[in-house]
Amino acid sequence: MKKILLLGVIAACQAQAQSLPPALFLPELVLPRETVDMATFPASLPTASPKAPISALRYTYEGVSKSLSQYQSDAKVRAMLVIKDGKIVYEYNKFPYTKNSLHQSWSMAKQVLSAVVGIAIGEGAIRSVNDRMDAYEPALAVNGFAGVTFKQALQMSSGVAYNEEADRFKLFMDTIADYYTLGSSGYSLREKTTDALVAPAFAPGSKYQYASINSQAISMALEKAVGMPYQRYLALKLWKPMRTSDSAKVLVDRSGDAFTFCCLYATTRSYAMFGLLYAQEGRLHGRQIVSSDWVRRSTTFAGDPTNWRNVPVNGNKLGLYGFGYHWWPLAGDREDFSALGVFGQAIHVLPKQNTVIVRISGDFDTVGAHIEENVVMGRALADYLD
Repeated sequence: MKKILLLGVIAACQAQAQSLPPALFLPELVLPRETVDMATFPASLPTASPKAPISALRYTYEGVSKSLSQYQSDAKVRAMLVIKDGKIVYEYNKFPYTKNSLHQSWSMAKQVLSAVVGIAIGEGAIRSVNDRMDAYEPALAVNGFAGVTFKQALQMSSGVAYNEEADRFKLFMDTIADYYTLGSSGYSLREKTTDALVAPAFAPGSKYQYASINSQAISMALEKAVGMPYQRYLALKLWKPMRTSDSAKVLVDRSGDAFTFCCLYATTRSYAMFGLLYAQEGRLHGRQIVSSDWVRRSTTFAGDPTNWRNVPVNGNKLGLYGFGYHWWPLAGDREDFSALGVFGQAIHVLPKQNTVIVRISGDFDTVGAHIEENVVMGRALADYLD
């Protein structure tokens, strides 16, 4: 009887969740998180005054001149941090958020996953980005991931059948059901990733199709390659070497497996430190953490000509964005690139100008409404700071 009642409650919650406002979809309230420890001896980013007040910045978007405060209001910005030449030159936190707030990454976690894969390749735990993932995790050979390489999954061209919006939502609800019924209902992340319904839909590598399930397959193969859970490897090989002054958290399912397509929770300063690492070709605090070759191949069209150009973002084909190894290279000759998460999360990295811009938003009204404007504003800000 208790099980029937619990299943009924879960079914009701699933029905309600489909109409739940995005602002109230907070998976951390119903699923556990594990801590990603910071370094024993963290390094704080220094602060400096910019050449001119950033509040005076103006940029033009779609023929309209706008100020930074207008952008922050329109894009529902909760927090923003700007690094120039390795120093914080601007920091904004809208009440009740502070520099210590842990912000949900959403899909910016995919870019962190990419860095961790690059580290594993650099260490030889994964021989090549062109290796089949099922050579490391045989469980991936049972469905559409059979024969798919790390590179194909990183470039969102695995070929698996996946409806991003519907299937991602169902993944959340199934893992929540699995958690609260102790496995008697729903599915774990591993079971969702190896489900026979994740069938082949097109030839791997033949076209781009954004599918968050790719990230879970990548982390399954990565874990077998390195011999430890993703969140532990993340802490040892990236978070602690970055020496960020803040711990982070990772959402996990009932089995303790990490959500790697989303759901890293970190401060703006940690996100900025990660962006700075990539702005400096994988080097930070005098240490090469990620190889410069991996950074370039992941984030630019020149680094890997097979990276996708002009891809849709949230259903909109804007023309500015491409897709690399789980990163978003940007059109033009700046060789800038971005981490992106739904509802207005972004780390805009402009290496040639040694600038990193972190934006955390609750931009729920129109999905992707300010994604293109974020690039225009960011480039104008980098020019303004030069």
